[in-house]
Amino acid sequence: MGGRGDINVLVIGSDRIPSYKIGIEQPLRHLQKSGVCRFDVRPDDDVHLSRLAAADIVIFFRTVQSEAYKCLELAREMGKKTVYVIDDHFMAMSPASDMGRYYHEPNKRKTYVKFLKNAHIVKVASGFFAKHLETHFSLNKVVNFPGSVDFSLISGLEKDRKHADKIVIGYEGGRKQAAFDPVIQALSGIIQTYGDKIRIEFFGYVPEELAGKRQVSFKEHDADYASFLKRLFRSKWDIGLAPLEHSLLHDCKTNNKFREYAACRIPGIYSTAPAYEDWVKHKENGLLASGTAEDWYEAMVELIEQPELRQKIVENGERTARENFSVEVCADRWRTQIFMSE
Repeated sequence: MGGRGDINVLVIGSDRIPSYKIGIEQPLRHLQKSGVCRFDVRPDDDVHLSRLAAADIVIFFRTVQSEAYKCLELAREMGKKTVYVIDDHFMAMSPASDMGRYYHEPNKRKTYVKFLKNAHIVKVASGFFAKHLETHFSLNKVVNFPGSVDFSLISGLEKDRKHADKIVIGYEGGRKQAAFDPVIQALSGIIQTYGDKIRIEFFGYVPEELAGKRQVSFKEHDADYASFLKRLFRSKWDIGLAPLEHSLLHDCKTNNKFREYAACRIPGIYSTAPAYEDWVKHKENGLLASGTAEDWYEAMVELIEQPELRQKIVENGERTARENFSVEVCADRWRTQIFMSE
């Protein structure tokens, strides 16, 4: 591998997945602008041998395709550094789900394990996931750091003026029924206690039990990362919710909600799950809540009743996000822990 600016990186996988943008594209684009590397993205089934031969580092992103694995074997034969990047533990997915059925196909399961065993580096975004892979697959080459937040997208934006007479509680994300069950009970109690002093906004998913209540509103998920982040920053949310169920699959997840809420200056309440326990300091840069409705209710009441605590969490959360999740910090981790590692 050459010196500064000579690192040629090939990414194999889909560039349409949101975690590609925040985990790979943003930091690599920063390194490219800084003159550290050049990178290109190719789908699993469209990798020319000449492109593979020209690369110094070949990154395989979330793929379990046998065609992609053949590229890994070729890349290793050519002396290239190979990196397998995953942000989900595919074998922990339920075989009953559509996605789980896909990843539990015998050939795809075998290919997944071969990628884990034979890539030079396995890159994940969760400390728990890293330890699980090291323990259960006997890997000694797992690199762990979270994705990035592009602060340039929200730099200079003004937050919408908050309601003087209302507290706004928000959630952004997909359907997580098991995780939401205690939260739905807690929110129902909050509505009973505070009535029209509360507004609850859902982006992407609204529980059926709460849909239609006069305090509750819903907006569709915004698939464009830039406009999503801007909308989240501009929101009037006083409290952001981040429930996560306890299962091996979810314990291996990364801290997306904490990164986003903290960067957008939203005080968050997070499940006591590995994804958040590694980063959230209770009552400092967020609140942690267990899996009970009572715990979620009490955490919401605490933030509703204590504006000074909300402000403290806003300041500390943003500081944590800028120190740990900026594109510049993420890019430097790629450079030092992956590009320059032996």
